Amino acid sequence: MHKLHSKKLSMRYRFLLFSCSYAWMALYGQEFADPSEALFRDLEMVRIVDRSIHDKLPVLFNYQGQGGYFAMPSARMPEAGNLSFGYSWLPPYNVWSLSFQFFDHVETSGAYWIYRGITEGNFGHLGYGDDADRSANIKLCLLRREDGFPFIPDFSIGWNDFLGSCRFNSFYGVATEELLDYHLEATLGWGRGRIKGFFGGLAWTPWRRAEHLLKGLTLAAEYDANDYKRHPAEHPGGRIVKSRINAGVQYRLGKYLQASVSTIRGCDWAAGLSLHYNLGQPKGLFPKIFDVPAYKAPIDTEPVGRVRTGEEMARDLAYAFKEQGFDLYSVYLVPAEEGLDSLYLKLVNVRYREEDIVRDRIQRVLGSLSPSNISHATVVVEADGVVLHEYRYRLADLVRYQKGFLSDNEFRIIAPIREASSLPSSYDSIRLFQRSKSIWTLTFRPRTMSYFGSSKGKFKGQAGFSVGPEGYLWDQLYYCCQATYTVFSMMQDIKSWDVLNPSRLINVRTDALLYHQAHSFHVDLAYLQKSWNVSSGWFTRLAAGYFETAYGGAAWEALYYPVRSNWAIGFEAAVLWKRRYFGLGFYDKIRKLTPEGMIWVPYIGYQYFVDFYYDYKPLNLDFKISAGQFLARDKGARFDVGRTFPSGLRVGLWYTFTNANDVVNNQRYYDKGFSITMPLDFFLNKSSRTRIGYGMSAWLRDCGAKAATGKELYHTLYYERYNPHPVVY
Repeated sequence: MHKLHSKKLSMRYRFLLFSCSYAWMALYGQEFADPSEALFRDLEMVRIVDRSIHDKLPVLFNYQGQGGYFAMPSARMPEAGNLSFGYSWLPPYNVWSLSFQFFDHVETSGAYWIYRGITEGNFGHLGYGDDADRSANIKLCLLRREDGFPFIPDFSIGWNDFLGSCRFNSFYGVATEELLDYHLEATLGWGRGRIKGFFGGLAWTPWRRAEHLLKGLTLAAEYDANDYKRHPAEHPGGRIVKSRINAGVQYRLGKYLQASVSTIRGCDWAAGLSLHYNLGQPKGLFPKIFDVPAYKAPIDTEPVGRVRTGEEMARDLAYAFKEQGFDLYSVYLVPAEEGLDSLYLKLVNVRYREEDIVRDRIQRVLGSLSPSNISHATVVVEADGVVLHEYRYRLADLVRYQKGFLSDNEFRIIAPIREASSLPSSYDSIRLFQRSKSIWTLTFRPRTMSYFGSSKGKFKGQAGFSVGPEGYLWDQLYYCCQATYTVFSMMQDIKSWDVLNPSRLINVRTDALLYHQAHSFHVDLAYLQKSWNVSSGWFTRLAAGYFETAYGGAAWEALYYPVRSNWAIGFEAAVLWKRRYFGLGFYDKIRKLTPEGMIWVPYIGYQYFVDFYYDYKPLNLDFKISAGQFLARDKGARFDVGRTFPSGLRVGLWYTFTNANDVVNNQRYYDKGFSITMPLDFFLNKSSRTRIGYGMSAWLRDCGAKAATGKELYHTLYYERYNPHPVVY
């Protein structure tokens, strides 16, 4: 968004520049002796204006991963999509940080503070080691220089450690001014909490326009307002303050690496190293050199007849579509009364994740290979065994598009995406080509799992791989089987319940560790699913089998999601049984911890929800609200929000409110967490529709728990219709 806004701002300056130039010439009747001289003068002025618009000081990061200096924040922040990971030696703490820029005006960060030399009171002797605390921070920029007010300082407000134990809690407001002519940045702010009173900072980057190694060097100093002496949660070794001035250097090596060294509290030295990369903006780490170009030749528009039979034409289309990344499954010739027949094709996209790319490649193949004696062609797109939508083209429009006489946007309006039509009747059409879906395809992928905050250690994880077949039975029934094998595990010594805050609900999720401690080999997935496009935007599916490591059963889902709609509503229900910790059997009872000890109670899981989806396209935000009953028989609603970036990265947050009275650290707990999904082709040199993901809850609890039930309809449709450049019809 920042780059787009900068371009708009640049165009405004250019328009003003040329308007003033020609108005001056018209007013005084003066002309340059040489027209080329006037052109080059104007171009030079445009270059100067553009440089001034894009000229800015480097964004610096403090030891918590926030835009700032050393211990204090500034009002500045990086561009949307920027991900930062860092480590800081901040005596008497070690600080691991992770930050992500959701929007140009919203910075989020998290820090993991380790109290060096202070053993954790409850579990330190068990292997947890030094005391530690997690903090979540957010900063909102209310005014940025890039918003079109270059002479007003950036202004932000922020909250540090606003969730959980809040040991490092602070609220602050801060303003930062860039003095570009002096290569200087100045900050003034005020806070309350751990940051108490006024603070400020200065940063000088004198060689930022140079071409040598000193280009990335910044000299910085700040007035540290942290209330070290009286803050109750402070490390005992960090209460001594001899000076409020922290001074040091920051060095930016290229675009990705930043190192910092400074004094801290006037009595020690601190240092940090962080890695920065904008995952949201680029299309991938590597150019897609193994993607074939869009179809151009050979061109064969010979009419279907004696010279070019219908079967030959269908085979040409199948070969061309295969090369372009599609599997063509059927081709029908549908006779028409007026004498010009039409084509009906059904295909599956196996390579691309953006609908505009899919559409463009389909249109170019059809424009080059459709016979001249047809009136139009209908292309139906299918994914995960369900027919999704269709495109209906007139032959004349396809030819014009193939020759470049129609733009993409014009063609979208002429031939918009439509609800899928039914398969032509065998009495009204001639089948020219038919292909069956693959019975099985073997998939292999690495598998990792991680836990934070175990009493036996700060981090526990395991690594292995999953392998198994998936495919279609009788060309209609989708199945998926997946087995996992753990190669390395650190989780054998972890208890399967929280000693300090045991869940008093039935243990639908807090016993998850037992599945991964029981044996290295598991059959995670083994289910069947059948999906239907009912008509008029309605879809439904049935599924049965082992849906995940912990649950199996039967599920039903219905979804109303019309094409060209940015909202959908769905209904889902499932009956589920708890799987045994090892093997393929089920329990008819489930574990529950009581003050008297562990008991087993009869259990069959019923989960049912009404789901509402909304996609706010101007900001690429998607929302989901699910209201109903969860696995632990608690009732409530789960709220999900996520943002998808141009690279395909999606970062999401969720929060769940239920009537379960789950208590953690003497406070009622509501399930919450974050998720990240990234298209696999971000790391490849060719396009791929596969996505990889990671999710983490703030706490492993039983409230708000939901089991997987197969391939969800909305995700199938959403990602097949996803278009980062939508057209308003």
